Amino acid sequence: LKKIGDEVTKVFMGDLVARQADDHFVVLTDAYYLEKIHDLNEKLFNADKEILLGIYCGAYNVINNLEDPRRCVDKARYASKTIRNNFDELYAEYDKKMNEEYRKKQYIINNIDNAIENGWVKPYYQPLVWSENYEFCGCEALARWFDPKYGQLFPSEFVDILEDNKLIHKLDKYIFTEVCKDLRGALDEGRKVVPISINFSRLDFELMDAVGEFEKVVIQYNIPRELIHIEITESALVDSLKGIQSAINTFKNKGYSIWLDDFGRGYSSLNVLKNYDFDVIKVDMNFLNNFETNKKARTIIYSIIRMAKDLDMVTVTEGVETKEEAKFLKEAGCVRLQGYLFGKPISKEELFERIRNGELKISDKIF
Repeated sequence: LKKIGDEVTKVFMGDLVARQADDHFVVLTDAYYLEKIHDLNEKLFNADKEILLGIYCGAYNVINNLEDPRRCVDKARYASKTIRNNFDELYAEYDKKMNEEYRKKQYIINNIDNAIENGWVKPYYQPLVWSENYEFCGCEALARWFDPKYGQLFPSEFVDILEDNKLIHKLDKYIFTEVCKDLRGALDEGRKVVPISINFSRLDFELMDAVGEFEKVVIQYNIPRELIHIEITESALVDSLKGIQSAINTFKNKGYSIWLDDFGRGYSSLNVLKNYDFDVIKVDMNFLNNFETNKKARTIIYSIIRMAKDLDMVTVTEGVETKEEAKFLKEAGCVRLQGYLFGKPISKEELFERIRNGELKISDKIF
């Protein structure tokens, strides 16, 4: 870091150069910086043949001296993040599109508490069905944000932002609470209910006592634990944090069903299966991409289902969109199916309506 700092200072001789944090450096320079960036990257690349070093840069054009310097740095850093995984791009300049995205990001960060307090965020429910008869046997709860300024926001627009800013636990606890309220309401009305799976972030276990907080809600609304399925993504378990493993074991011992979500999306799949005790494996939807033409996909999915069975786990496959996919998965031994073929995420009211009009037939077997 010291050597890199020295090189940055040499290349941007006479400019204000500072190290912000970690391996992030900040430079206040003039508009003619592109040649210097290429020069710096080449110097770092050639500095040590055993270590491949390079840079990616974000730039923000300071419009007037009244701007907050910290905000200017944030915008430059935001621009740099847009090219983080594009190794053929060296720099990006903060533009109008990024400005709109940045403002939206800041809005989400600043308004998550308002969204929760005012009920702008609601759980939507996507049906799961048994593969053998397509009868309705469960739901996955997914957050939707209906904002007075931006309209409907989907999880892809706010979940990563909340995770990056360590606010995701607020959303997850709220959704969990709303799901328990909905379950309690349905039970009190004498409705037949199905188990609901709820997504947990790795940060839920770091930023709060996840087991304690969620147990309070379950006890408050008197929800049978077998009606709650806990989904944890494979990526959340990469570091094999002892705290997470202990929490998962506690949840399981209390009677919750533990699901491994997005199996196969990351690189730790087999180690995760070795180190954790799951009830259900949820096969990532990407395995169904180009299903009709990619014979390898069928072989891989079949192998996952067979392996899960050997490990005394059952499988769910998400992203099912065609009858051909559903037929194959049934024949391969996949137990539950989820996807647009059986329904998109819908509100509680729409879910009740689909049950009432017979579109969704609740199975007599829901466990």
